[in-house]
Amino acid sequence: MLSPVEDLVVTSDFRLIILSVLISLIGSYTALDIAQQISPEPERPRQFWLIGSGIVLGLTIWAMHFTGILAHRVPIPVGYDFRLILLAMAVAISGSISGIWLANQPNKVWWTIGGICMGSTIIGMHYTAMAALRMSACQVYDLPLALLSGLIAIFAALGSLWVLRFYNCNTLFTQCRQVIGSAGLMGTAISGMHYTAMIATHIRAASVTIPQIQPISSRVLAIVIGVAALLILTGALFSSYFGRQLSAERARVEALQLSEARLEELVQQRTQELEREKLASEAANQAKTAFLNNTSHELRTPLTAILGFSSVLLEQIYGALNSRQLEYVQQISSAGDQLLSLINDLLDLAKIESGREEFEVDAVSVEAVCQTCIATLKKQAEQQGLQLSCSIEPEITTCTANERRLSQILLNLLSNAIKFTEAGSVTLEVRQVEDWLEFEVCDTGIGIAPADQAKLFQPFQQLDQDLSRKYQGTGLGLALSQKLAQLQGGNITVNSSIGQGSCFTLHLPNESSKE
Repeated sequence: MLSPVEDLVVTSDFRLIILSVLISLIGSYTALDIAQQISPEPERPRQFWLIGSGIVLGLTIWAMHFTGILAHRVPIPVGYDFRLILLAMAVAISGSISGIWLANQPNKVWWTIGGICMGSTIIGMHYTAMAALRMSACQVYDLPLALLSGLIAIFAALGSLWVLRFYNCNTLFTQCRQVIGSAGLMGTAISGMHYTAMIATHIRAASVTIPQIQPISSRVLAIVIGVAALLILTGALFSSYFGRQLSAERARVEALQLSEARLEELVQQRTQELEREKLASEAANQAKTAFLNNTSHELRTPLTAILGFSSVLLEQIYGALNSRQLEYVQQISSAGDQLLSLINDLLDLAKIESGREEFEVDAVSVEAVCQTCIATLKKQAEQQGLQLSCSIEPEITTCTANERRLSQILLNLLSNAIKFTEAGSVTLEVRQVEDWLEFEVCDTGIGIAPADQAKLFQPFQQLDQDLSRKYQGTGLGLALSQKLAQLQGGNITVNSSIGQGSCFTLHLPNESSKE
């Protein structure tokens, strides 16, 4: 380079300047959008994404710089050294790949080195591209502005990679803002460095040696830059499509994993709650059983005396009673019998629920059990003006059951039917349906609403308050009968309508029919 003669007047094509800035912003967004997609990927595909991001960013830097150089019109012929153009492209691509790779390492020190590498790549690319100019003039640089351009490249590149790596983004909107902000800073690093460096460059006319090779014309270079810009836009299209597809798939997988983890947590939590509730229920049940066992003994001791002395008084062994005294003693004896029945029901229910109820089943005469129950309640039915009858199919003789518990169930069903029937009849029918024996107790009483039928077999449940006052009872009989039926392999069902009566059916397996 010889001593300068004079500064040449350089003009600018603002259309190319705007185009160069757009190339830097679009290309930066494309490359960084690719880089933003790669962090969760497996190691090998992740390396391909890193290389692709670096290539797009390198082409962006290269295309922007040469577009910016073409935007400056020098009043003398200008050509370009083909070897230095290729060298500038190699510097841009290799430096960009290295910077992106370093910035994506887990250690923050490597991120800093990656940002400095990116800034240095932009600087090296610019001055390599400027060295590729072939013209009858020399380039003189303003040192302070040249240093400022280098600082712009390095710090803007650092800021861009910082936003990409460390800015929290939990939603799609914040992710878009993150990539746009990072691309804006990278575009500033590229174009800001270039145009600051161009301001620092003075073109002075001088005698220079004619280059040994034929330089590339500006037109050819413009075509090459156009192809590079097309590659950048194509890369943007593919990265946007495949990147968003991968992001959507990853989001679905993460949502599914989160949902499964949450569901598993809820299942474990609910299992623990149920286990605690089970333990509490078992403890309460044991406490209830112990209380009933202890209390029943304490209740039966004075009750035995009440029933015994009332029986003696009714026999009038120690003297005759007048009519009023006899009525009172009969009421005492009746109340004692009811209380004894209640205590027995409570104890039976507690034994069954605690699993301590044990009894043997054997062949039982169906007719004998039914006739005994009918005879026991016949007087009560006649007092209410009811017709009490029994019907058994001829082929039915025996069933497999516990005789005492079977009688207890039938007595409960028949006494309930008599209690809730003011006029008409109560019938007990026994029939065989396939492998089951059905003991059906039907009445013409008040009936039961469908909504109340579900409560019938729950302990201490009665139909409503008005009926509770009119028909005395504890609500234990049907619950106990159902449990006794289930212990023998059967169950009790009900069919009823308001005002038309009710039918309660005891279903027991007919073991004799299987033989």
